[in-house]
Amino acid sequence: MVVPAESEHRSSPLTQWAIGVVIGAAVVGLLWLVTTDFSSPSGAAGDAAAACAALDRVGDLKPMTGRADRLPESNYTLTAADRLSAAKALAQAAARDDSTYKVFSETVGRADELINRRLRLTTESIGELDRARNQCANF
Repeated sequence: MVVPAESEHRSSPLTQWAIGVVIGAAVVGLLWLVTTDFSSPSGAAGDAAAACAALDRVGDLKPMTGRADRLPESNYTLTAADRLSAAKALAQAAARDDSTYKVFSETVGRADELINRRLRLTTESIGELDRARNQCANF
């Protein structure tokens, strides 16, 4: 039997698939390694840092009379309310993992209670928010 000269050895589809998966995983791993910021904190410190970032994004609030949700001139938006709630959840997570963040969590919780639950933008509630932001400088 004579084998034609143009006949080549072909790899099976399964082999080609396996090589593709290995190359793809290597590319994804390399991209992850290059783009990962290893200096950012993790665990409780990371949660506290994320809470502080969310507090910063709430924005500057001004005291108002009446309910914040009923005043068209209120600068407290639903987005700001969501960010304050997120900051509260992250601060609580940090405090659960590390008691160092307990006071911070309580301060953020009071700000959330006064602003989000009671819908009061008073000097007291804004003061609690500012106290929480000031505590971020310690982390």
